[in-house]
Amino acid sequence: MHMELDDNGELVVVVPLHWPRAFVHKTLVNNLQKVERFLTNTRNHAVKPLLYSRGETHLYLGEHYPLVISGASAKKSSVTLMGGEIHMLAASRDREDLKRHLQNWYRKQASSVFHGRLLEVSRSAPWVGKRQLSLKLRRMKRTWGNCSSRGVIKLNTHLVKAPVRLIDSVIAHELCHLEEMNHGRAFYALLERLNPEWRKDRAELRANGPAYLLT
Repeated sequence: MHMELDDNGELVVVVPLHWPRAFVHKTLVNNLQKVERFLTNTRNHAVKPLLYSRGETHLYLGEHYPLVISGASAKKSSVTLMGGEIHMLAASRDREDLKRHLQNWYRKQASSVFHGRLLEVSRSAPWVGKRQLSLKLRRMKRTWGNCSSRGVIKLNTHLVKAPVRLIDSVIAHELCHLEEMNHGRAFYALLERLNPEWRKDRAELRANGPAYLLT
């Protein structure tokens, strides 16, 4: 069970499709203190929407970089990370246009970073062997990654805003699903071998997730 807030600050509960509604309700009631604590903490630490204005900081690999916008007459937009800043060359100052340019840049960066980290983490997972790994990128709101029964791993492009060790943690989780498609004891035993710090990583990802998902 995963809890999050929607754009209006209301609770959204994400569960497997086969869970009965009555079971979900009972679980929430039995953990009412945890639910209330989550709502309080999350609402108190709610992040402000991005304005995509000059000087505003944006996350990349766990670091904050100020945004520098230039090129009012530029016909072709571009985004480059240099000198500790994210430089955007764009003809329009419209928020949605700037947002789209930056999201496209994040996706390109995610493709490069994720493929490299997948290769690196998989070297520590002997069950992967010579299996050909298939990686797809998606911009998602409610999950950082998933693994299909066919072995296709999907990762959230927003994850590229997190530190590399958290990216590796999500990848390790999905690699374990290549061997164990559920979240049973065997799965967590495998995850413990591959990433003994997974509990700490999960807690940090949950705490900082709203900032990574911000658009």
